[in-house]
Amino acid sequence: MPSFAADVKNALSRTDVDRACCQTAELAALLRMGASVQTDGARGAGLRFTAASAAVARRVIRLLRAMDGAIETSVAMERMPQLRRRTYIVNIAAGAAVTPLLAQLGFAGGSLRSTSDLALLRKKCCRAAYLRGAFLGGGSVNRPEAACHLEITSEEMARALHTLLRRLHFPVGLTDRHEMYVVYLKEGDAVMDFLSLIGAEEAAEEIEVARNLKEVRAQVNRLVNVETANLQRAVDAA
Repeated sequence: MPSFAADVKNALSRTDVDRACCQTAELAALLRMGASVQTDGARGAGLRFTAASAAVARRVIRLLRAMDGAIETSVAMERMPQLRRRTYIVNIAAGAAVTPLLAQLGFAGGSLRSTSDLALLRKKCCRAAYLRGAFLGGGSVNRPEAACHLEITSEEMARALHTLLRRLHFPVGLTDRHEMYVVYLKEGDAVMDFLSLIGAEEAAEEIEVARNLKEVRAQVNRLVNVETANLQRAVDAA
């Protein structure tokens, strides 16, 4: 059974993005989260993107084709029986079209590491698209019935994401876990605002409904406890 986070990513992967600037911002974040450069001799650089979700792999291909129809892609799946999961790999063939694509995405010198993406984040819509790409590439969120918690795990991008979210006035935290960095949100309102920002409005609504139900149940329990205590005092007095 798919997790709530997987359902959110599946929905986000179907989000329509018409603006070229937003397509670029989202794809840049996705590739920073899960891609590596593969050099192929005289043909130059290619890319290999790894995802735990078929929907996210399809999203990368869709964005690539929207940006440059000449990009050659192929998809492979690897099973990991020991972890009971599958990994989806998008191979972007080396060729003349890849170099200008890397430049457009802001990957200076053909590297996906340690390059500022500020040029991609000037517009509000692009910041939302960039965060959507980061969440698709390495994010998770608790199911609505559980305690609110959303996080994005990354080795390279965590500090930049932390800075961006702080500038957007999110109460974001940063910690390390198993040689990776984790950017996280714990406040319910912040989690819902983030999901709404990146286009997952239905998920935000589910969390809001679950929070309201919890509050109603808590109020009922408090009233029952008060009535029980009053009844017990009356019995003791009698």
